[in-house]
Order: sequence, then C-alpha cells, then structure tokens
Amino acid sequence: MTKNDKPKLRDVARLAGVSLGSASRALSNPDQVKPATLAKVDAAVRQLQYVMDGAARALALRRTFSVAAIFPTLNNPIYADSIQALQQRLNACGYQLIIASHEYDRERELSSVRNFIERGVEGVFLVGTDHDAAVFELLHRSQRPYVLMWSVDDCREHCAVGFSNVRGGELIAEHVLALGHREVAILTGQRQYNERARYRIEGVRQRFARLGIEVPENRIVEQPFSLEGGRAGFEQVLAMQPRPTALICTTDLLALGACEQAKRRQLSVPADMTITGFDDISFSAIASPSLTSISIPIFEIGRISADTLIAQIEGVTVDPVTELDIALVVRESSEKLGPGQP
Repeated sequence: MTKNDKPKLRDVARLAGVSLGSASRALSNPDQVKPATLAKVDAAVRQLQYVMDGAARALALRRTFSVAAIFPTLNNPIYADSIQALQQRLNACGYQLIIASHEYDRERELSSVRNFIERGVEGVFLVGTDHDAAVFELLHRSQRPYVLMWSVDDCREHCAVGFSNVRGGELIAEHVLALGHREVAILTGQRQYNERARYRIEGVRQRFARLGIEVPENRIVEQPFSLEGGRAGFEQVLAMQPRPTALICTTDLLALGACEQAKRRQLSVPADMTITGFDDISFSAIASPSLTSISIPIFEIGRISADTLIAQIEGVTVDPVTELDIALVVRESSEKLGPGQP
C-alpha cells in the first residue's frame, strides 16, 4: 500500500456512518462521544486498520502523551522490572514510554535528555540523584517535569521516588556483623557518577565503624556491573591478606558472578566465604546457593514514579520526595562464622 492508499479519518467516518467531527472526537476524546458512536468508530478503525497521524494529533492538541526514561544500563534485570512497572502504569493512563540508556556516560545522558525533549516528550524519568548540572538546567529551561527514581539519599530540591541506599548498606552490614564476620571486602561497580553504589558502601562502612572496625579503601574492589565483573572481583578478593570471610556486593549481578567464580575455584559459599547482594532480582532466589540480598520495592517505585510524573504534567501538586521501605532477605549464601575461622 502506498502512502496515498493509507486509510484516512474521513474513510473511518464514512464506514462508521458518522460525521468527520464525531470520528475525530471518538479517537481524541472518547469520553465526549456516545458509546454507540464510539463502538462504530472503533469497528471502522479495526476494519480499515487505520492509524492516527501522531504528528498531526500532537500539533492539534499540543500534547504527545509520551514520556522518557533514561537508565544507566539495560543489562541489569532490575531495570527490566522497573521498565515493566513504569510501562504498565503509564499505558493504563494513556501515556507512551520511550527508553534509553547512557551506560554511566554523562555526556550520553545529557544528549539523550536533549533528544527526547526535542521529540516532544512531556516528562522524564532519571535513575538516581547524581547527574550533571546541565541535565537539570535543560529540564528546567524546557519546563519538563521529571522524577528521580531509586534514591532519596541526596535528592535535595528534586522530585524523587525511591529508598535510602545508606540504610540498605546498614542492613547488610548488621546482618554480616551478627554472623560474626569482621574481615570483609566490598565488591562494587563504578562509583563515579553513581550515588547508589557510594551510599550503599557508606552504609556498610558506617555500621562497621560503630564497632570500631574500619573497612579500608583497599578492601573495596570496583568492577563492571555484570556477572563477569563479579567473577573478576572475586579473584581480587581471594588475593587479599588476610582473606575476607564475607564479601558484600552492591548488586546481585556482582554477587551471583562472585558465587559462580567460587564454584570454579571449588570453594563453598557460604562455608568458605559469605556473599551478599543488593536488589533481590528474581534469579537470586533460585540461585545455588540462593542469595542473601536487600529487597527493594521495584514495582511500587515504578507505579508511584509514573503517578508522580503524570501529576506534574497535568499540573497537580505532588510530594517532592517519596521514600519506600526496603528489607533484608536472608538466604543460603550467608551463614554464621564457624569455629576456628578468623
């Protein structure tokens, strides 16, 4: 079918037996037409496989009903769950979600924000609070509302929906300390431009410091946020002297990679080393051993973030910060330090 052969709105109106205006209202403002008219137009649309001209509709309404979400990466399953939660809520409210990732590159994130604004998105979701000042300046200048997801530790004047990463680090540290572990290491991804990792580590170190125990910088290993990073990081931890009895990972992906590398080394988790994660992705519950982790309310973050952004778009006042609860989930990968162990 050529461009000229595409069904037009007048074809829909003719087939439905309604006026052009009624057909237009049925598609743009269905609440303003009678159910019988709406049914006729809907049937005609389906029969003709009519697709509205989005550009024309946006020009007429001065609305695109689209929003953007920019994630650090799409490799982590936790972000896939977040996208699903956002999309379900937004679709139910008549908004389309557009996705991008910046792979922890600030210039790439700024470029994505600029491109989305140029394409007419009505609002933006960002992950975390650590962003280049130019990103916020661009959002303010273009009068685009935004929501920072996942973190509330350093949100200041921004609108944010998430949890305290410091508290998450403290919960893991309290658990490891209660099991008797004092020689620990931390495996994390990139900390620069990533306040989530920094605050999780800060929570761990603060909790250990209350007992007079230092977790020095040379016991913190940085690797890519991936299974491969977990494997490589575990090798670095094994070389430490004295060897840590517990490895605290700032994501489940790193922890699962570390557990896999322990198996390759014929070491037992948790008998030879306790390993913990953060995020409680679905794979963590079925891994062998199953992974002790921090459970975060992914779908609640997505739902509330979507509602908060839509409210801002529609001119409704919202609470600037929504902090949600997190919880420690204890599984097989952590156990009490055995007799004779340091």
